[in-house]
Amino acid sequence: MKKSTLLFTTALPSLTDLGEELLLIYDEILPRKSTAFKKWSQKFSLKYGVKAGESLKSVDHFPQHIRKIVQLCENTSSRRLTVVVVGGGSVGDFGGFVASVLKRGVKLVHMPSTWLSAIDSAHGGKTALNVGGAKNQIGTFYPADKVILSRQLLMSQPEARAFEGFGELLKISWIQGGTLWQELSKEFEVTSAVLWKYLARAIDAKYKVVGQDPEEKSGHRHILNLGHTVGHILESYYQLPHGVAINYGLDFALRYSVQLKIMSSKEYEKISHAPVSGYLLSPLRDDLLQTKTSVLKEFRQLLLSDKKKTKSQTLRFVFLKKPGQCVVKEVTVDEVLMEICRQKEDELNG
Repeated sequence: MKKSTLLFTTALPSLTDLGEELLLIYDEILPRKSTAFKKWSQKFSLKYGVKAGESLKSVDHFPQHIRKIVQLCENTSSRRLTVVVVGGGSVGDFGGFVASVLKRGVKLVHMPSTWLSAIDSAHGGKTALNVGGAKNQIGTFYPADKVILSRQLLMSQPEARAFEGFGELLKISWIQGGTLWQELSKEFEVTSAVLWKYLARAIDAKYKVVGQDPEEKSGHRHILNLGHTVGHILESYYQLPHGVAINYGLDFALRYSVQLKIMSSKEYEKISHAPVSGYLLSPLRDDLLQTKTSVLKEFRQLLLSDKKKTKSQTLRFVFLKKPGQCVVKEVTVDEVLMEICRQKEDELNG
């Protein structure tokens, strides 16, 4: 699988650097939030604004979208057309999928507008749509020709968005270990400036994993799901922002790793006492882990629809032994639910 060309820029790129014939698919909120983006987007003769969010990725809504997009592009050439996708993770998944199927596949440029997508989802070449309430059930492997990281665009986000991107930055730093985690662990605050500082190294760390298993054949790439099993449950059930849910999922995975003696208590203490780890936890997480029968039934159903399942009742869970060393182990759905109850009980007992 080809590797995307990465371009780090200060401002928004000129249209001539993007391709010959261009279709802009963008988060419709961006022109309202950024005057610079509004002026830039007006230069495109073909553009399609979308409302970001998981409903955008619904397979039920896709026929309406693709019908309009095909009409927009009826006079373009498949060899010259480039789809330029500007937005966060949901817009990137949707726009990437469009590029992979439109005219049997056209050129693709990703310009992530959120920290979450800049650090993680714009890279790795996966596109996805949702089926029912289950995330990312269909999709394609379709790496972008270019991924453009515009400092101007990323810094135009509200500072609160930095926390949402932090979960994926922390995840990849634990997977990579080494100096990336050592330096990040010493940060006392999570700001946009801090995320920009580590962005290139975080992306490089992700490409190292993807490069060993580009189409998820060997299973190595599965370590990128660290924190995502329970994170996705909380995201779906409570409609949380992805990055916030992943923070909670990472904390759950860390405690589960200690419980199964994959991680030592000493290693756990070292990680949890690192200055930056103060941004991982929140009292809210303990309210989200529920032991009510009705909630556990919903959690169970979400686990059963997890695409990481290996059997009907078993899934691959990513544990952490120490930064730089992940362990993938098969666990049953019931074992995950039991661990949710155990961690909730621990919190109640102080």
